[in-house]
Amino acid sequence: MEQETALVTGATGHALWATAKELRRAGYTTRTLARSQEQFPALAAEGHDPVLGDVASPATLAAAVKGSDVVVHGAVYSGQDWDTAVAVNVDGTRALAETALEAGVRRFVHISTISVHGDPQPDGLTEDSPLAPDCKEIPYIGSKARGELALAEVRSKGLETVVIRPGAICSAERSQWGNEMVERVRARGWPASFHPDDVIPWVHTDNLAAMSVLAAQHPDAAGEIFLGVDENIENHDYLVRIADALGVEVVTPDRAPERSICRVGKIHDRLGYHPLRSFRETMDQLVELARKEGG
Repeated sequence: MEQETALVTGATGHALWATAKELRRAGYTTRTLARSQEQFPALAAEGHDPVLGDVASPATLAAAVKGSDVVVHGAVYSGQDWDTAVAVNVDGTRALAETALEAGVRRFVHISTISVHGDPQPDGLTEDSPLAPDCKEIPYIGSKARGELALAEVRSKGLETVVIRPGAICSAERSQWGNEMVERVRARGWPASFHPDDVIPWVHTDNLAAMSVLAAQHPDAAGEIFLGVDENIENHDYLVRIADALGVEVVTPDRAPERSICRVGKIHDRLGYHPLRSFRETMDQLVELARKEGG
């Protein structure tokens, strides 16, 4: 492959920092969108070319996208304000996709979320399961679902797209579902929203990065949607182990457990994806971290 340029949005966040690194290792020149110049040094230190821009400010996007062969879009707002969620996750996705189409970008990879299917997700979830665009009570869910619909509108105009819907993105560093979860449980106790019998759709941060590289370059990825999930993990093997290592009491909430099982095979079968990191390896790291913090 001749060296291509990949623009990555969201590379300063929890998940896409690993994706940007993996794209660079795969031979791409990596350009990373940053909302402020204060973010430039950390991105440049990883070998990326930081460019100033904000998906919620469409006028800033043309210069950032120009010359890019691939766009990997992971910038997201996950807070509770509906208007901001729409501005970033819906309008921002549409604006970036339209800019990419106008600039002649070869492929647009959209990092979405399994949450677009609602909360909780239906059992037997597949890439063809219905979206939940009307879920305003959780702005992240409804806006991300609408963002996918906005992207589909631009795809109909000729933009080549790939959508990845990751589950709980976890690693032992820089991860809300990994090291930061350990710290939250240590500081605050068992999270009230979790049932010990829940099932978690789990993906390692590095594995999502590997999926994203395949989505960017594999010919069979064009136009496809993939659930980005390595395994359906029982919470007894995840958060209960962390709580036990911390010496924190496990609390069972007054609700039925969420036992949704999603399909994990499509990205393996279509693109030849193989995980770089295992759940067992990651949990060993998190349990060791929990034991140190608990002690």
